Amino acid sequence: MSTFRMDRWTVLAASIRNAIKAVIGRTAPKPAATACVATPTDAPTAGTGFDPRQLSRARLLGELLAPMPPIGSGELSQACDASLPLALPAALEAGIARRLLAARELLCRDMLTDLQGRPVMDSPKRLAEWLRLHCAGLDYEVFLVIYLDSQNRLITVEQLFRGTLTQVSVYPREVLKQALAHGAAALALAHNHPSGGLEPSMADQRITQQLKTSLALIDVRVIDHFIVAAEGHYSFAEHGLI
Repeated sequence: MSTFRMDRWTVLAASIRNAIKAVIGRTAPKPAATACVATPTDAPTAGTGFDPRQLSRARLLGELLAPMPPIGSGELSQACDASLPLALPAALEAGIARRLLAARELLCRDMLTDLQGRPVMDSPKRLAEWLRLHCAGLDYEVFLVIYLDSQNRLITVEQLFRGTLTQVSVYPREVLKQALAHGAAALALAHNHPSGGLEPSMADQRITQQLKTSLALIDVRVIDHFIVAAEGHYSFAEHGLI
């Protein structure tokens, strides 16, 4: 992927995140994880009646191109200014929310497709950017595992556990079972901090070392653990914690 393309995705990802927070966050829960990752415990996006994870690419593009309800010039200015405290008309709010969720889902899928089959840890910032778009905006913690082959090429990504605002329970047995099922030779771990802080807690460090020790018994390497939040990411490997 060229530098230009990656910069474009980075800017677009940031724009979508900010727009979702500004528009959807006022009236509905933050969006759930995307369809490009297996998330068996997630329910459809609450409060909107719209779950982009279940839609094909063609349907998602159709959502982006669907006509908006007629609005006046004043309402249009209000829609473009997320700092205004006044509520948008319900139909306009719903239309904007659907388009933002559809755009976010398309971007997530395309970014993950670009990573598929590549030695992703050669450019970990690409993976970190996808992780931020996927789960940094959630108001609960999730724990993901990135399965890699012997050349550190991406096999798949799974969200294995979902928690609360401040914690997520991780079960090493499930991680080992899934690593064997995917034939992984290595893996990276990731979770989000809804609070926005990036520093790992003692619990984060303990579970990382526990998983590293357990996975070594089946000859699977843990090569990194990412913490992601709206403003950035933290890499255990970059800080010498792996």
